[in-house]
Amino acid sequence: MIQLFKKSITNLFHLGAVQATNVILQLVLIPLVTSRVGIEANGYVLTALSLSGFIGIVMNYASNQTGPMEVKLSMIDSKETFSSMADVFFIRLIFFILFFLVTLILYAINFSFSIFLVGIIPLLFAEVLNPYVFYLGSEKLQYYNIANLLSRALSLLLVYQTLINVGDAPFVNAYVGSAQALGFIVLWIQLARDKKNNIGVVTLRGIRIVLKNNLPLTVSNMIVHLQQSIFLFGLGITANPLVLGAYAIADKLIWGIRMILIAFSNAIYPTAIETHHKSYQDWIQFRKQVNQVLAILLISGGFILFFMAPSLASWLAKSSDTLIVTTFIRCVSPVPLVIGLNALNVMELLMKNDFTIQLKLSIYVFLFSVVLTLFFLFVVPASLSILYLLFLESICLIIYEKNRNNSR
Repeated sequence: MIQLFKKSITNLFHLGAVQATNVILQLVLIPLVTSRVGIEANGYVLTALSLSGFIGIVMNYASNQTGPMEVKLSMIDSKETFSSMADVFFIRLIFFILFFLVTLILYAINFSFSIFLVGIIPLLFAEVLNPYVFYLGSEKLQYYNIANLLSRALSLLLVYQTLINVGDAPFVNAYVGSAQALGFIVLWIQLARDKKNNIGVVTLRGIRIVLKNNLPLTVSNMIVHLQQSIFLFGLGITANPLVLGAYAIADKLIWGIRMILIAFSNAIYPTAIETHHKSYQDWIQFRKQVNQVLAILLISGGFILFFMAPSLASWLAKSSDTLIVTTFIRCVSPVPLVIGLNALNVMELLMKNDFTIQLKLSIYVFLFSVVLTLFFLFVVPASLSILYLLFLESICLIIYEKNRNNSR
């Protein structure tokens, strides 16, 4: 068990560095973009980024979740590795081509938001290339970490040099995606030098298997992202640009913390798989220890977020409209704790291969999110719209905890 924890700590260091780099980039980009094009345009940039996240989930087709588990288990059981990875990357490419064609059509008919869709094309192409599954599954994250750090630094430099006025705003995401794609190409060159990383060949049978097996988890991931983003999209249609901009900033802060929590979950994922594979009782003990650590860290982090809200608002908003941003940040300060307490519930379902149950629970949460969205858009005052995040994540935790208790 001690050896497993050492592996988790090493993974956490590298994955934490990856996500910390991504979060820091956003925390630097937000004030940079806001200072040059305004909080309203920044709101549209972040909305496009959220949309690219949803499309990326479809393209990824749950491979970032099932791929590392396949790689790790094949290493434990000494079986041939990476047998279906070629099919996974082919599926990513097909979805990317479909999005590219749809974007061209929308741009040709002068759809108002289409220029921002053009801007996220490089981000989605980078997702096609993303070799994350190999590096996490084989626990060689130091290479991925270095490439991510360099590509993020390059993207920040590109935005700093090219973002001049509002007309440049739609291409902020394009610069970030282009730098990411370059970093992933370098990683593929490194993978190609290791003969153990044979991804196989594309087969029709393999594609059918991946499409069938990963469908429930993919739909579940789509629903989870929608439940997190549907309200942001709704605000973009119904709210004034100031409320949208303030909400987008607070939502992006929660996104950053969520990414760190995902890094934490991914860091312990190989250890959790091995522990769960050996003994369910060991897994329960492991789960208890992890939740205790998460609770202490996230309660402390929530207090820090609450009391540092004015400073964060002043830094991120870069305007005189910091009061609403401060209020929104303070309202979301308890949200990371709620998200963190639910992290291992989701992981346990994944390790049990309960993708159908995962899908069912995600549908329940999504239905609640639709009701909450309508309620907050048309009943609750715009000044309280940020409470949507706390209500939604609390409902999500209750549903998953109830399922876990019922399955014992």
